[in-house]
Amino acid sequence: MIYNILNSIFKIFFSLFIIINCVGCFVVFLLIPEWIQTEDIITPSLIGETHQNAMSIVMKAGLALDNQIEHKTSPIEHKTQKAVYAKGIVMAQSPLSKTKIKRSKLIRIVLSSGAEMNSVPNVVGKDIQAAEKKLQELQFRRGYVTTVYSNQYPKENTVIAQAPLANTVLQRSGAVSLLLSLGARPQVFEMPNLKGMLVNNVRSILESHGFKIQSVDYVLHPEMSQGQIISHQPAMGTLIHVGQQVNLEVSGSHRDQNKRGIFYVIRYDVLIVGDKPKHLEIHIEDELGKRKVVDTYYESSMKIRKPYKISGNARISIYEDGQRVKHQEIK
Repeated sequence: MIYNILNSIFKIFFSLFIIINCVGCFVVFLLIPEWIQTEDIITPSLIGETHQNAMSIVMKAGLALDNQIEHKTSPIEHKTQKAVYAKGIVMAQSPLSKTKIKRSKLIRIVLSSGAEMNSVPNVVGKDIQAAEKKLQELQFRRGYVTTVYSNQYPKENTVIAQAPLANTVLQRSGAVSLLLSLGARPQVFEMPNLKGMLVNNVRSILESHGFKIQSVDYVLHPEMSQGQIISHQPAMGTLIHVGQQVNLEVSGSHRDQNKRGIFYVIRYDVLIVGDKPKHLEIHIEDELGKRKVVDTYYESSMKIRKPYKISGNARISIYEDGQRVKHQEIK
């Protein structure tokens, strides 16, 4: 009887022992990974590494990469116009480098797919507005602009050459520089001696040959008759081209101030936004005729405060990239 009782108690304790051990093993099995994962690891920097190098660096640190890898287009470096990150190079990571993470956390990376490329269009022979429009359509931008005379392209502001050349593969947003025509190369003459000649005769001769009289100043001269030319600029022997302006100093005393001409200060502010130059022209129309006193490209903002001689009633027109932006009448 006693033996049976002791045997039953022993079985009960033995069963409890087995159950407790099983529960203990189960708890330990669950908690051990958690104990292991409590260790913090500093994430390494992977930016600028290849995918293979990034995997090696992460493994040495006791971490792992996420299998889901994102690919993105690389940004463009402004000065070199090349991709900041070549194709296959790590350009971003999460978490960032020097971040404390658990060993079990995966690191995600973004690989560069390089720069988006496109073929440069041929804009030679187009005017500047059409060339810019074509470049913008293909997501290129205008680079430097240089101007020269060209008999082959006599129309002003026509594209003579471009760099890079047409059909060159270039990353989008890349710059294409242009060489523009100033028109046909003007004919060159040697300035004759006009001293002593009558201004009215000289005016008609010069204008018939394509020259422009910019100003006529009347001053008293003890030896010359009224209307005779005392001096002129450009001086005798100077090489001048068709369309160039000529200034005359003429003997005379019975001329009012407007006939002699006055200096008028043209004031205008050129505002440049971004890296696109502006083509500025200033035209004056008065008793001396029509003339262009400014014709240039500005790559930076500029305050123009320059005197120009006008005669009689005058009209001043200012153009930016072919569009009139200011008109003024002076009486």
